[in-house]
Amino acid sequence: MDNNLKEDRSNHDEVVDTDLFFRSLFTYNPDIVFFADKEGVIASVNEGFTDALGYSKEEIALYPLEEILLKSEVPKFRALFNSTLSGRIEHDNTVIVQKNGAPLQVEIHIIPAISEGKTIGIFGIFKDRTELNTAKYELTESELKFRSLVEESSFGVFIIQNKKLVYGNPRLSEIVGIHSSNVSSDFDIYHYIHRADQAIFLSIINNLMDGEESIEQSIRMIKVDGSRIDVEFRVKKVLYHNYSTIIGTIIDITERKKAEELNNFLVYHDALTKLPNRRFLNEKIEQEIVISNTLEKRFALMILNLDRFKYVNDTLGHLTGDKLLKAFSDRLKEKLEDEAVLTRVDGDEFVILLPNIVNSEQVIAYAKKLIESIDQPFHIDNYELFVSTSIGISFYPNDGKDYETIVKHANSALYKAKSKGNNTYQIYTSSLDAETYKTFTLESDLRKALKLKQLEMYYQPKICTNSNQIIGAEALIRWNHPEWGLVNPNEFLPLAEETGLIVDIGKWIKETVCIQNKAWQDNGLPAIPISINLSAQRFMEKEMLVNISNILQRTKLDPKYLEVEILESSLLDNETMILSMLDDFKKMGIRVSLDDFGTGYSSLSYLQKFKGRIDTLKIDRTFINGLSRKDSESTNFITKTIIDLAQHLNMNVIAEGVETNEQVELLKEMNCNAIQGYIFSKPVPAEAFAALLQKSKIKVEAPSKEEKVTDNRRNYFRIDLDIPLKGSMTLTRILGRNVELGKAEVLIEDIGLGGLRFLSDIRLTVHQDIILEFEAEILGNIVNLQGTVVWMKEIRYGIYQYGIEFIFGDNVQSDLTQILNRLAIVLRKNPSPPDSSFVTVNKYSFFRK
Repeated sequence: MDNNLKEDRSNHDEVVDTDLFFRSLFTYNPDIVFFADKEGVIASVNEGFTDALGYSKEEIALYPLEEILLKSEVPKFRALFNSTLSGRIEHDNTVIVQKNGAPLQVEIHIIPAISEGKTIGIFGIFKDRTELNTAKYELTESELKFRSLVEESSFGVFIIQNKKLVYGNPRLSEIVGIHSSNVSSDFDIYHYIHRADQAIFLSIINNLMDGEESIEQSIRMIKVDGSRIDVEFRVKKVLYHNYSTIIGTIIDITERKKAEELNNFLVYHDALTKLPNRRFLNEKIEQEIVISNTLEKRFALMILNLDRFKYVNDTLGHLTGDKLLKAFSDRLKEKLEDEAVLTRVDGDEFVILLPNIVNSEQVIAYAKKLIESIDQPFHIDNYELFVSTSIGISFYPNDGKDYETIVKHANSALYKAKSKGNNTYQIYTSSLDAETYKTFTLESDLRKALKLKQLEMYYQPKICTNSNQIIGAEALIRWNHPEWGLVNPNEFLPLAEETGLIVDIGKWIKETVCIQNKAWQDNGLPAIPISINLSAQRFMEKEMLVNISNILQRTKLDPKYLEVEILESSLLDNETMILSMLDDFKKMGIRVSLDDFGTGYSSLSYLQKFKGRIDTLKIDRTFINGLSRKDSESTNFITKTIIDLAQHLNMNVIAEGVETNEQVELLKEMNCNAIQGYIFSKPVPAEAFAALLQKSKIKVEAPSKEEKVTDNRRNYFRIDLDIPLKGSMTLTRILGRNVELGKAEVLIEDIGLGGLRFLSDIRLTVHQDIILEFEAEILGNIVNLQGTVVWMKEIRYGIYQYGIEFIFGDNVQSDLTQILNRLAIVLRKNPSPPDSSFVTVNKYSFFRK
C-alpha cells in the first residue's frame, strides 16, 4: 500500500513538473507567444506579446487574432490557420499591428494545440525579424520544427559525419532521381557526381576537413536515369556533439544555367540565325587589327546586303522573311572559307571578316562565288524566291586604320555596289562618284525633310488625245534639297523604302493631294481625278485602305477624284490579296490604274484576270520611245496590240513619256485614249498646274524634230560640237566643304573660254557654291577645268543639260585659248578629230547603256 502511494505521488509530481515546465516555456518565452481557439479568438498571451504590441492581457483577451494583423495579410493568415487546424505546422512572414498603429514585421510559426487527440486551437509564436538571429535560431529550434523546415525545403539538404551520410532530405532524392522520400544511410553522393567533377568534389570535402569553414561550388551531377544536371553545392563545417560535421545544400541550377548560357550566347550572337552579332564583330575586328599590326598581315571586310529583302518582308510577311534570312545565312555558311568569320549585324546586313589576305584577287574570287551561290532560288514554305546580294569590300590597313573607318569604307563600297545594280560587288576606293555621294547625303537628310517642309507635290497633266483637254493628272513628289536642289522621287523614295520613312511620306502624299484637289474644286477649277503612286509594299498593307478612307473623309474629297497607280509587277506577287484589294478600291469608288504596263513577265495573261478591276492601263515609256514612222523593231505593232487588247477589256489607255509630235500622231492613229508627257507639260508645282487647269486645254508646242536647246549668255566665243565630246565630271567643293569623289561620264556639247554646255543623267542644282571639275582629251591634251552650274534643263526624262561658267586658275585660260583656237580650225575639216574623246553614239542612248 505504501509503495503504491509513493508511486502515485511520484507520477503526480512528474505531471506537475511537466505542466510547470510548459507554462514557464509559454510565459517566460522572450518571443511573442499566444494561444487561440479554433475560431481564431485569442485565449492567452505571454508578456512578450503584451510588451511587443502594447496591449494589456485584459484588452487582448477574447480579441480576434485577425484584428492584430495588417488587413492585406489576413487572407494569407487564414490559409495558414486552416492548414494548422488540419494538423500541419506552418510558418511564414507577416505583418502585425501594434496598439499605436505601428506595423511590425514578424516571422510567424503556428502548430496545432491538441488535447485528448483533438485539435482545440493553435499555439503561435511571432518572432520580431529585426532582432532575429538566424544562426542561433537554427541551432536552438526544436528537432520537430527543424525537420519541418528542412524536409519541405525546395533544395536538397545533407549532413555528413565521418565521411558518411547521416541525413538527406526528400528534395535530395528528387534531385538525383531516387523515388524514395528520403535517401538511405548508404547513399553515396560521390557516386552521382559527374566523372569530370569528382576530383573537385573530393577537394571540397578535404578542404573542409583541413580547416576551411565553408565552400560554394557549381558542379555537374548525373541522375539515376543518366541525364546530366547542373547543381550548386554550398557546404559548411560545424562542430556537432564533438564531431566534425559537414552540413550542405544542393540546388538544381540546370534551368538557370541554361538561361545564363543563353544570355551569354545572345550577348555575342544573333537570336534568329545563331551567327555572331555586331558586338562580336567589333571585338573580333579590334583583335584582328592588333594581330595584323603585330604580324604585318592584311584582312578584308565584306558587307553583304540582301537586295529587295524589305519587299519580300512586306509582301509575304515577317515569318517568311525570317526564314529567308535563316536560309541566306545557312548558304553563306556553306561557302565560308577557313578562318573566315560570318556575322549578322542588322536586319538583312551580314559581314564576313577574312583574315590573312594575300591579295585582293583572292577576295574578289570569293565574292563572285558568294554571288553565284545566292543567285540560286530559295525554297521557303510554298514560295520559290529569287534574291540577290550586293557586297562592299574594304581592306585593312589600306582602307582604314581603325574599326570605325574600315567598316565605314566597306559600307561606302556597298552603296556603290547597290547603285550598280543587283548581284554585284565593289571594292572601296578613296573617291566615290558624285552620284554615290549624293545618295549618301540624301539618306542622311531624308529624315528631316518632312519636318522642315522640304517635300513638295508636282502635277503632270493627262491629256485627251483627240481634244487636248486635261482629263486628269499624276501627282509626283519632289524634294527641295538645300544642296542638291529639286530631287526626283526615283532618287530618294528607294531610300525611304529602305529606312521605313516611306510610311510617313506616303501618308503625307495622300493627304496633300486630296487637300489640294478639293481646294481646286472649291475654287471653281475643273474637277479631275488625280492619281498617286503606290508601291507593291504599300499597296498590300492592311492599314492602307483605312488610311485612305480616313483621309477622304477628313478632306471631304469625292473618292472618284482619287486614282491609285500600281506597278504591273505588283500583280505578280500575291494574286489573291491583290484581287481582294482591287475589289475594296472599287467598293470605295476609287479608280485604279496599272502603271508601266509591258514591263512584267505575264502581262497579257494577267490582264484577263484583273478585268473589271483595273480602269486604266498606262503603256510604259520604253514602248513610246520606240514609236517611229520608220519602225524596224515592231514597236508600233506591239503598242497598237496593247491598246486594242486593253480597250477590248473596257480599259482606258494612257501613253506616258510622250516627247515628240511624231509619237503624238502615231498614238492618235492607234486610238490611244490619253497622253502624258513632256510634249504637253513637265510635272509642275501646284500653282503652275492650277494655271494649266484654268485653261482646260494644252496645245502641243514642242517641235516635231528634236529640240535643240541653246544658251547665248556667254560673252566669249564658243565652239558648237556637232559630235559630242566625252568627258568626266566630279564634285570638288560643296557649300565650302572640300570633297574627294570619283568621276561620272558626261557629254560636252559646246565649249568656249567662258564655260561649256554638257549633258548628264545626274541631277545637279544651280548653286554658285558647288564647284565641278571636268576632264576631257582635246587634240592630245588632257584638259582640266573647274566651274559652277549657272543653268539647268531637263531635256529628256532623266537627262539633264547644264550650262557651266568657268573658274580659272593661273595660266589655265591662256592654255585653253590656244587649244580651242586649234580645235576650231581642225573641226572645219573633221567633226571628230583624232586624239580627242569624241563619241559618235546617240547622246541619249549613251546614258541609257
